[in-house]
Amino acid sequence: MSSRPRSLVLATLLVASAARAAPPGPLASSPRPAAAVDRRGPELVRFRFGWPAPAEARVTYRRARARTGERPTAFVARYTSRVERAPEGLVVRIGGTRWEGDLPLPREVAGEAIRASERVTQRIRSDGAFDGLEGAEATRPVLARLLAAKLPPDQAERAVAAALAAMRAESEELWNLAVGFWIDAELELAAPYEMQSEGELPLLPGLRATTTIEFQARRRVPCDAAERAPRCVEVTLREVPEAAAVARARQAIAARLLGPDAPPDALEDAVLESELFLVTDPATLLPHRLVWTKSLRAGGGERGAPALELVERSEYDYRYGAAGKPAGPARRPKRHAPTPAAATSARR
Repeated sequence: MSSRPRSLVLATLLVASAARAAPPGPLASSPRPAAAVDRRGPELVRFRFGWPAPAEARVTYRRARARTGERPTAFVARYTSRVERAPEGLVVRIGGTRWEGDLPLPREVAGEAIRASERVTQRIRSDGAFDGLEGAEATRPVLARLLAAKLPPDQAERAVAAALAAMRAESEELWNLAVGFWIDAELELAAPYEMQSEGELPLLPGLRATTTIEFQARRRVPCDAAERAPRCVEVTLREVPEAAAVARARQAIAARLLGPDAPPDALEDAVLESELFLVTDPATLLPHRLVWTKSLRAGGGERGAPALELVERSEYDYRYGAAGKPAGPARRPKRHAPTPAAATSARR
């Protein structure tokens, strides 16, 4: 694990919401077709935001982490997510939370942490934009209690403030992955797209780099095992930081992962990437399954086993009640920010 305070990891786990997820931030440039394909009449998939409310889903969140030389860990959270109407859009609340496996904090404070997490609500604007968190301060006592024995009071307070800020940033990132990035997108089915952006390096918060983003709407699929009609779309996204940017940050990466005494040539051939797998209903952008994997591999050459491998995988499964299925066509929302719809006008 990185040298950042453990509270940052805890804070991101305390905020469970209906669909927390995101690609590498706002789209700053237009994607370009990844390859020329000679096809006739390609099917166009149109993604529109139109969450029904009220709606309810049973959510299972799994987080697995593996690192060379360490015992793999697995954490599971199960909760109910409820979407409700609000004057400015929607609010997402959670309840009935249960934690299992390798908990992100001592078991003696798990109950308090769960109660605090259920007081945090997520605000979404009517156009689908993330609008912040309410009640995040409810997690402050838990974080302060965990840090009080480890840091002087002034440092502990700063660490708590940083953890709360990280909680909001993580929630917005996850929302964008599951929903925000795709609003108003119009993508040819099975057509690969590519674009450039800038964001944080996978597994290394605070270190930024130019990245290549490859994404596509791969195929139509049933939304869940109980359906036959291919009402949903399987979407993938892969983010790879620029090699030169990773090389420039190599020493900082080594210090973060291996400690301040890491040799300058450590992680010389490090490869970082993030991958998204998403099953969503394009008519509403209600997610049904999301898998977000971040990895770092270094050493071993092209065929040998890596000297260092670090993989974090977050997986969300959503099971909706009858209210979670839209009663009619989704209304096209007002545009609010650059999205793939504006950025994907170039065709192969």
